Amino acid sequence: MRELFILMNVAFFGYTGFIALKYGIQPSVSESYYRLPRNLQWLFTLTTWTYAITAMIIGLELTGNGLVFLAGTGICFVGAAPAFHKLGIERTVHTVGAFVGIAAMHLFIIFEGYWYVTLAFAMLSGLAFMVKWFCGRFIWWVEVFAFLSIVATYILMLC
Repeated sequence: MRELFILMNVAFFGYTGFIALKYGIQPSVSESYYRLPRNLQWLFTLTTWTYAITAMIIGLELTGNGLVFLAGTGICFVGAAPAFHKLGIERTVHTVGAFVGIAAMHLFIIFEGYWYVTLAFAMLSGLAFMVKWFCGRFIWWVEVFAFLSIVATYILMLC
């Protein structure tokens, strides 16, 4: 379990850290797909699948709550449809997957009794929204806060 938790974090923070250092903080984590050279764009898909699938396994093992499976599936769809600038089905799959992933994850967190983690996510997201005119990277930070929410929840569950 600990190894999966480490892999989940290495995948997300390794990728977002690399992107932030090499290309700067993007408007969203998904936007990073377009910053990568074409021959490296597969890293976005690999990263989303890695952290989503490991999060699903951990959550199902700890709780058996199917919402964590729905959340991970949503994020897997984000990775399967990374070119969201296109119109049509790829954009729809990407957007719906992201919304379902974050919403299902927070429902999972609330139903497991860690409502205060979701409250912290909402407060941090609200703060990012209020100061978004400083840096224009609101979605990036909401996505990072969402990931930190599941990390915090798993730490609380494992302790």
